[in-house]
Amino acid sequence: SYLKVLICFYYSYHLQKVIAMFPSSPNINLRLLRLVTNANSIGVSKYKCVSFKDVIGIAKSVTSREHHESRVHNYRIDRALKIQSFIYDGSKHAYIDGIIYKVERTYISGSFIEIYLGESNLVEDDIDDFPD
Repeated sequence: SYLKVLICFYYSYHLQKVIAMFPSSPNINLRLLRLVTNANSIGVSKYKCVSFKDVIGIAKSVTSREHHESRVHNYRIDRALKIQSFIYDGSKHAYIDGIIYKVERTYISGSFIEIYLGESNLVEDDIDDFPD
């Protein structure tokens, strides 16, 4: 029932676990990253993580239309997901399964925000204060 899905979403959000798999249920763990660039004493820029937030979301498929639109506007979409809009803090990077993605596009859809991610060239060692 709808109530059971809401209860499962509530518990999975607070426990950061997916309790049950229903269509459109939370099924992906991610870490939203807020990064800034700092230059060291010789002028070499390096990223620093100023904040992060562990959230769960709903994985989406990238449609052919979205893929085509990304090519037209010269960016790449590798993953798409939805999270509750009040959770999103404007982060421009996300960490999923050991890969750092750049947020290429966001779209508000009711109480959710759709986040379209492109794989970045960054690795954990490129970021100072990367969260464990």
